[in-house]
Amino acid sequence: MFMLQAASRPPSSQGSPKLRPQKSRSELELEQKQGLPPPPYTPSLHRSLRSSREQHNRSDNDETATSEDQTENKLEKKNKNKMAIFFQPRTSILDYTELMYQGSDTIRGLVTCFWTIIGAYLVSLLSSHYEHSGEVLSSDLAVLVFSRGKDLLLSDLSLVASTFCVVPFVRYVWVASGKWQPAFLDPRNSVCAMCLHAAMEIGWLAFWYAWQGTRGWPWTQRSFFALHTVVNWMKIHSYLSTTRRLACALRERSELTSHSPISSSSSSSSSSEDDHQHKGSGRLRELDSVLSPYANARFPQTLTMHNFFMFQLSPTLVYELEYPRTPRIRWLYVAEKMAGTAGIFVVFYVVVAHLMIPHLERMPQTGVLMTTVHLMGPMATCWLLFFFITFDSISNGFAELTRFADRRFYDDWWNARGLDEFSRKWNRPVHMFLARHVYMPIRENWRVYKASSAGVDANEPDTKKKERSTRSSRAAPSTVGGFVRHLRITIPAPLAAMAATFFFSSILHEVTVVVACHRWNHGMLFFSQMMQIPLIFASDKVLWYKNQHALRNWIFWVVMVFFQPFLLCMYTHNAFVARQNSSLSVSVLPSVA
Repeated sequence: MFMLQAASRPPSSQGSPKLRPQKSRSELELEQKQGLPPPPYTPSLHRSLRSSREQHNRSDNDETATSEDQTENKLEKKNKNKMAIFFQPRTSILDYTELMYQGSDTIRGLVTCFWTIIGAYLVSLLSSHYEHSGEVLSSDLAVLVFSRGKDLLLSDLSLVASTFCVVPFVRYVWVASGKWQPAFLDPRNSVCAMCLHAAMEIGWLAFWYAWQGTRGWPWTQRSFFALHTVVNWMKIHSYLSTTRRLACALRERSELTSHSPISSSSSSSSSSEDDHQHKGSGRLRELDSVLSPYANARFPQTLTMHNFFMFQLSPTLVYELEYPRTPRIRWLYVAEKMAGTAGIFVVFYVVVAHLMIPHLERMPQTGVLMTTVHLMGPMATCWLLFFFITFDSISNGFAELTRFADRRFYDDWWNARGLDEFSRKWNRPVHMFLARHVYMPIRENWRVYKASSAGVDANEPDTKKKERSTRSSRAAPSTVGGFVRHLRITIPAPLAAMAATFFFSSILHEVTVVVACHRWNHGMLFFSQMMQIPLIFASDKVLWYKNQHALRNWIFWVVMVFFQPFLLCMYTHNAFVARQNSSLSVSVLPSVA
């Protein structure tokens, strides 16, 4: 039809159709403001409007990206030794209370609708339970949850109090200097400092794991204590690692300030002395920026019990000398988060007691597969409730109490296309800990070792560097050290750091589950997480699958919804079979010993 319209137009004097110049978007908007009639719609006009709209959106995106890059560059210049972990005043993207404080209520209706549906579902579930059993709420699980509560409270308070021993350790072992201090206590002695660091952490962790094993607690208390032990261990590790780096900078600065250059009469020596002083002053400025990254915080003045106490209360696992703070505490906000925590806990209790435990108790008769199918919905609901009670209520509540301004505890994890993206977005405090203390150190050391192991000189031509790296990569390793060197040369640093981070995270998850359950089930959780590494690598290599974002998101959530209850059934199956064989008449989860 467009061809017929074009053919019916009168030709110009040159024998070609007369083409009118297309108006830009600004000209069309100006004519619309002046009251002129809009031009007739044509495909060329549609293309012009679409191109101008795309150009406008592209310019907006470029401006946003430029501003974000400028902000990130300023942070990098200000904090050169922060290992790319920055704290900024940010809010949680699903914290509707904070959004309403800011004057935005875009998700208020969604939150209200969600909790209304949850409340209606709870009323229906409790009514059905009352018709069958004559009681509204099952009290068997409550007796188990609150049993030996005093013992658990005292043990948990002792656990937290024992973490404060790191403050005198850092102050009197790494920071204190004098003739009485032996050389192996110097934090710059990497081998000895690392051995002291590891011995303290391993001893602390082994003691509290052994303490938990001797208390005879049921599974609820063991699970809580195991998770809290891991959280406190992460805080200890971050505090010791960060302060050891700062102690090294402090000792270097003290040596530079105490060093006095030797005077000389010659002009050449005086010029070299000036160069040396100039380099020394530049190095002093760098060390001062490391020791005092913020205006109101400087190491070692921050080595106080109050500073560590604020770090313990702050909802973060990465230690810094200071964090961005809010101007005041909103006590109404804190009360709302406390009420939300209590309400979500009630919903969590009802789902576990009425929808999960009955199916787990019948698992020896129904089998693992049917129990997994029955638990897919309740397990997913409990998982969502755990997310809200941990990252929306508890984390934001403690952030408000400590005036902790960076409340980006999660990202849009619901859009994840794989376990690697999900692990980065679902639990940002743990992700930041792994990035700071596992991923980045391994990547940096891997890169440095790769350059030094290949024997590459900075003044060598590029061709010789390539030949040397090719020979090194093709060389057959004859010893264990040679094999490790061969791996460090051939495997890229990001891939090696990612694999090591997954390995560490998998070991940590497996140990926590084994300690909480007192039963090892052949490392199923460990292997299920480690199998994600080849899947991630394969999905990045297959270009067609890599670009299918919606399909990858669907596949990820189907796997997550199925495998979470499956792993729960596999870790608890033997316990329920042993309970049935022993003919114990207990209607709640057994205390697996």
